[in-house]
Amino acid sequence: MSTTDTEPNELDDPDEIAKSTGKPAKKKRFFGWNIVAASALMNGFGGSVHWQGFTVFFIPISQSLGLSAAQTAIPFSLSRVENGLVGPVTGWLIDRYGVRRLMLIGTPLVGIGYILLSQTSTFFSFLLVYIFVISLGASTSFMQASTTALNTWFSRRRGMVMSINSAAFRLGGAFMVPLLSVAVLRWGWETAALWVGIGMLVFITPLAVVFRRSPESMGVGPDGDPVKADLKELDVDHGEIPDSDDDWTAKDAVRTRAFWTLAAGTVLRMSVHGTIFVHFVPILVWKGETQQMGANLIGLLALVSVPLILFFGWFSDKVGRPILLFGCYISAASSLALLNIVDGTWPIFVALILFTGTEIGSGLNWALVGDLFGRKRFGTIRGLLSPIYNAALFSMPITAGWVYDQTGSYEIVLWAGTGLMVAAALVFLSIRKPVH
Repeated sequence: MSTTDTEPNELDDPDEIAKSTGKPAKKKRFFGWNIVAASALMNGFGGSVHWQGFTVFFIPISQSLGLSAAQTAIPFSLSRVENGLVGPVTGWLIDRYGVRRLMLIGTPLVGIGYILLSQTSTFFSFLLVYIFVISLGASTSFMQASTTALNTWFSRRRGMVMSINSAAFRLGGAFMVPLLSVAVLRWGWETAALWVGIGMLVFITPLAVVFRRSPESMGVGPDGDPVKADLKELDVDHGEIPDSDDDWTAKDAVRTRAFWTLAAGTVLRMSVHGTIFVHFVPILVWKGETQQMGANLIGLLALVSVPLILFFGWFSDKVGRPILLFGCYISAASSLALLNIVDGTWPIFVALILFTGTEIGSGLNWALVGDLFGRKRFGTIRGLLSPIYNAALFSMPITAGWVYDQTGSYEIVLWAGTGLMVAAALVFLSIRKPVH
């Protein structure tokens, strides 16, 4: 066996290079930042269109297929059921086989799904394609896969890199949602869906090749720090991550109070967040805005949220995440309460700015999973949360649509969301790190 195979640490150590050459060592750039860039691009373009773009399709699809608001919300809601059912499996598969393999399956499937969606002409065919092709592909790519990769490659900077990923998602939405709205209104939702599918195949899928299994597979530890374990004892070629005191098995994690407290907080905040984003454009139209202005306001909200997400992601690494999550969701609750009260484009937008709290909290929520349960089984443990919060994401958007169909108003929906966000804030504030 060669020296390269047995002593990767020594040859990559800047101090050893300095001793042998007599020159100051130049530290190698940490490959983890490539993972951050690839994740940001994938979620900024592909993820933002898939997750935030549904609200742009909402009204045109309902009009084209003759659906009620509740019926139009069904595909999104059923896709949540599917993600909930497959979430634990895809999480385990990501931990077992790596992010790259799952992304190379999932992202092309999403692209093909949108192309097929553009050809549907009935509610049943629309439902089948959205749930069994698009949603299935999305469950093995985008946020679940990228957050697992980031948690594997970073520890000290976990909050910051998760927030960079989240900010990219919102920044992409700031541009992609209004552009998608223009395309839908000018050429029809079918043509827009076709171009989304082509874009997924041509621009998003190739980003998957950037991902690597772990920093240990490249001879370094998380954040680019020296490896604490002996690489000779690890299967680094397959990205094995050394055990640490912070790592929990999935079996042990679900027995802790921290897991179920985290699950409760995640359910509360995601049930509101998901429902509002499905109905965002219809809510703003109900408040008197045009459909295009509604899409523009959502895009502007995403743009405003980006620097806040980045700052609070960095700040959370310094002060801890539960207290910041409390503040984030109190802010989001205030936004929904104000949205019920104010009228006019700019007062509405001022109220919406407070909703950036839930945008900031998204990345911090997933960073908290790594804080509590470690790096090694992040995908599996995050996947175990999936059935719990997706149950709420199934029922809440449909319920909100039914309430609107019955009352012609989103007032009850917004007041209910306010209460649930306050509850989420209190739950996150109570989370404590589990002890083995």
